[in-house]
Parts: sequence; structure tokens; C-alpha cells
Amino acid sequence: MIEIRTFEGEPEELADFTVRVWRQTYEGKMLITLWSEPFFRRELFDQADGREFLIAAYDGRRLVGSHPSRSLRVRLRGDEIQATWGSFITVDPEYRRQGVALAMQREWARRHVERQARVNFGFQYIRSPSALGPQFWLGQPDRFPIIRKLRLLFRPIDHAAVSQFELHSFEAYGAKLLSTVQQQPVPPRSQSDIRLYRDGEDLQGCVGLVEQAGRRADLAYLWEPPSLDRLLHCEQVSETVVLEQQGRVAGFVNYSFLEILGRRVLRVAQIDLIAFGTLSWHDRRRLLQATLSRIADRGAQAAMMLWGSSYALADLLATGFLPGPREYYYIAAPMEKNLRFDNIHSLQVLLR
Repeated sequence: MIEIRTFEGEPEELADFTVRVWRQTYEGKMLITLWSEPFFRRELFDQADGREFLIAAYDGRRLVGSHPSRSLRVRLRGDEIQATWGSFITVDPEYRRQGVALAMQREWARRHVERQARVNFGFQYIRSPSALGPQFWLGQPDRFPIIRKLRLLFRPIDHAAVSQFELHSFEAYGAKLLSTVQQQPVPPRSQSDIRLYRDGEDLQGCVGLVEQAGRRADLAYLWEPPSLDRLLHCEQVSETVVLEQQGRVAGFVNYSFLEILGRRVLRVAQIDLIAFGTLSWHDRRRLLQATLSRIADRGAQAAMMLWGSSYALADLLATGFLPGPREYYYIAAPMEKNLRFDNIHSLQVLLR
């Protein structure tokens, strides 16, 4: 008998379960993020509210489904509300078509209402007809409205590796062609004021920069200092490059390292947050150049960022980022009817 309860294991078990099922379901059909134990630990387990939104399905002691989310606060058109995000729902293929996903969803929604989390946010990959997420979520459009249709900005570093990675021949050929005109990232000539984030010392300055950038967005994730600190620096997971002026952080670029499986595994630096404050265009581009150079030195074969969740589009394009196709829906799962998500044009969110 299937029982829905709080996930009982460790981050490694949840990451291994998710990756195993996703590979079984999607390998060769669509891109798959190979979630790591350190990444899941930071994203889903190192939370002040514990495991209240880590929903799982068990057949006895066997994990057969998972529906984890992370608690956060957001600013929606000026109002701060309690919310969650998460795009990791997974069901073992042997247990599909038995109502496991819907049973987890009911418990997941119950806990949202009980804990006054008013909405969940997540992404659905829509480029592949094999993707099961859109079938589950978008089959109920009145309940789960689409906020935006989004694309990625992508900056190849190892063009040959990117070409071998791409599932679509157009992108594979494009990476080969791009290698004839696009150089490897090089650091700016002057970078004495650019360095890595320092725990504690830089945190308050970064909090202020994120808050400043988020005020311009119709929808922005809000960060308590401890959570932002874990995002900005987490061993094996993320780094942040900062530009310092007069002894204080004046701008930063934060990124997480991921492995993504296409025709081969590609090591990618996913840029999560950019905050430029009042930096000049020259300093913004120096900071991006230094970041790309650092990313390349760390073995990343490409960098990417969600288009529409940054106010640095011109600078990203100037440093070699290129737009991909529109392949994601950013959706809401509201727990009440009076929340509206139409006419949201600017975002400050994470691709999760």
C-alpha cells in the first residue's frame, strides 16, 4: 500500500532517486540535470523550517515518489507573501498510473494551506513532447496559470564539448560554427578590484544589492541573510565573484555548478543572481569577463542564465551570451483564488 509522508532519508538518497528516474524516463529525449547530493542538501534540506515541504511516497520502506519544495518569501507587485518553489516531482516508472503524483499533490497542497504558504512557483520544460511535467501541471490551466514563457541565455566555453552535448542538430552545428568566431573567456586587463565573495564580510552588502535589484521586479524572491549566504557560497556547489569599490561590494555575479546530460555530460555554470547596483557599463562588463574567466578555470564548459530574470541583458550579450529557444513555462500553483499572476513582466527568480 502506498503511503504519503515526509521524506525520511538523506539528500543523497533523494538526489539519486530523482536522477535515476529522470534518466530512465528522459535520457536521449531531453536534457537532464544530474542533481548532486551537495546541491540538494543546500536547496532543500538546509532550511529553517526543516522538512515540512519534502513530500514523498513510500511502498513500505521503498521510496517510489517525491514532491519536494523549498519555503521562501516573495514580493508580488509590492506585497510580501509566503510561498514555495520546486520543480522536482518524480514518480518511479513502476508506480505510474496509480495516482501517486496526485496523492502527493494533495498532501503537498494541504501542507501549504496549513503553513500559510499561498503559492508555489516552478518551471516546466516544454520543448520535448516526452516531458511529463507539463502533462501533470498544465492539464489544469485554471488552477496552475502560466506566468511567463522563458528562454535561456547560453555562453559556450568549450565549443567542441557543447557541440557533442547538444541533442538538437541545429544547436550542435551552431556551436561548431560559433567556435570559428568566438574566443575563450579572458579576464579583463584590470581586475585588482575583483575577487571572490568572502563569507560574513560581504554578506550585508550583497543583501542590499539583491534587495535593490528586486524592487524593480513585478515578482522577486526575497532572501534572509543566512539563505543568501548559502546561495552565494556553498562548497562544491556555488561561488560568487564581486567587484569592490571603496572597501565595499558594489556588484556581484553568483553561479552554481551543475552537470547536465544531453548526448554527453556537460559541466555548466548556471548564473543565479546578478546585482550590479550603480556600476558603470565598463565595470559591469569587466565583472562579467572576470566571472566567465573564473568559470572556465573551474572546468565549466558553458555558462547559462535565465533570460527575463536579470537586468543585465545588454552586458550578457556583449560578453558572448546568446539566446536559446523559448523552452520553459514559469508557472504558479496558487492555494487561493484571489492571487493574480497576469501582466508580470519582470522577474528576479531562480531556475529551479
